[in-house]
Amino acid sequence: MEQNNSELHRQIIHFYRVTKHFGGVYALCDLSFDILKNDFVFITGPSGAGKSTLIKLLYLGERMSDGYAIVDGINLSRISRQQIPMLRRRIGVIFQDFKLIANRTVFQNVALVMEVAGFKSRSLIRERVGDLLELVGLSHQADAYPPTLSGGEKQRAAVARAMVGKPKIILADEPTASLDPAASERVLQLLRAAHARGATIIITTHDRDLLSRFDARAIYLEGGRRVDAAGGEAG
Repeated sequence: MEQNNSELHRQIIHFYRVTKHFGGVYALCDLSFDILKNDFVFITGPSGAGKSTLIKLLYLGERMSDGYAIVDGINLSRISRQQIPMLRRRIGVIFQDFKLIANRTVFQNVALVMEVAGFKSRSLIRERVGDLLELVGLSHQADAYPPTLSGGEKQRAAVARAMVGKPKIILADEPTASLDPAASERVLQLLRAAHARGATIIITTHDRDLLSRFDARAIYLEGGRRVDAAGGEAG
């Protein structure tokens, strides 16, 4: 029992029989898993397996249709609209399509996270954003606008934005899918650094080669259901 209690204390995400459907189309079905604090986890499976839908459920970009989910102590089935910003302050999201605001500079895109979170000190915002842009190698692009950036630069800006609020959880949806090998490795190094500082990292990918490079846990999805590594339905 001691081990179970210890794991329960360390648990940051708990999904139990979660289902998400859009009308008659099921994106996720009867999905259960646990993720512990400071885990590094891959969600993997073919296109259409439900990976991106799962990410959306975690930050309430979509609401589940059925089941039960807890994220950092917050019950996603019962959360009120007023509580959603509190949940999202604990989560950094790196989107497949970056979702940078085109008419704001790289600096402004990253700073916006701190401003929305309620940070009032302009000097603190300048310092933290500056540090993050240096870490991701974009100090020289602080005043640039997203349309002028390469794909790798946009992704690194998205990583900086996800990390700047020092979230407990970082969700990365196919973060290397459109990048060349050098840019992919840079992004993965940044995610490793966030993990080393204590964040829980969840990465979706359909790239099995990427999994082989990490000593990390993987959750396999197929057709919206959890399966084992060989493709059989997981218990």
